[in-house]
Formats: sequence, structure tokens, C-alpha cells
Amino acid sequence: MDTTVEPLSTGVQIALRVPVFLIALAGVLLALLMIRRMGVLGGILAAAGSLLIAADQAANVAWVLHLRSMTSGGDLDIDTFNTVNNAYLVADAVLITIGVALVVASFVVRRPSPAGPVVAVGAPAPGFGSPVVPPAPGFGLPPGSPPWSAEPPSAAP
Repeated sequence: MDTTVEPLSTGVQIALRVPVFLIALAGVLLALLMIRRMGVLGGILAAAGSLLIAADQAANVAWVLHLRSMTSGGDLDIDTFNTVNNAYLVADAVLITIGVALVVASFVVRRPSPAGPVVAVGAPAPGFGSPVVPPAPGFGLPPGSPPWSAEPPSAAP
């Protein structure tokens, strides 16, 4: 029984990276489409971060293909192989770190919501006293009476 471990095939290694590449490209498009909602700086940071993540995955595919071409030839210089492998490894770490940092930064600098902070129903609004929620029209009030009337509704004859 042969128990040697073989590396994944080139096709499998590329197939594992293609979905991440496509999702990162979709992230670039989505960030650019949502630039009005996120703000210009937030949208640009998100798009740049997603683009760097896509570039990282493209570099990973190039890494696999380059190393495969080096090992398929007859004369393999192990020093050159290690130098190339280390260069791709450093580039991979730098690209993915900067890309994710830019995406996280885009959430930090995004434009605040135009509606202001979200307040739960019944909770006091910031800077105000006790929670008072007026009843919805049609629930306990006769038609035509204002919802904030200080007087009790009059009985119609």
C-alpha cells in the first residue's frame, strides 16, 4: 500500500480559487454601485479592498502555475524554487491583509444613515423623556380626531 501524500492537482487548486476571485470582483461592482449609500470614501475603500482580494486570488493561481512549470522541467534548482515560492507567499500575505483591512476600513468610514440612529419602538428617543407612542389611526380613535389631542374624543350624536 502506497501512503505518499500528493499535492492537489493544478486544476483543483485553480478551481478552489476561482469562486473567491469571482466573489471579490462582485464585491468591487457592489461597492461601486452602493457608493451613494456608503459615501465616496467608503465605496472607494470597499472597491479597492475587494480588488486587492481578487488580485490576491489571481496571484495564487499564477503561483500554482509557476511552481508547476518549475517542477515539470528536468532541471529543478531548489534554491530558485524556494525563492519563488517565498516571494509568492509574501505577496499573498501582503495582498490579502491590505485588501481585508481596506474592506474593514470602508465600514468604519461609511456615511451615517440619513434617518439617524435606529430607535426601538417604545424606547425613548435620544435626548427625550419617557417613551410615548401614539396609537395608529383606526385603533381606538374615532375618525377625524387628531392622534395627539389632549381632550378625550367627543361622542358623535
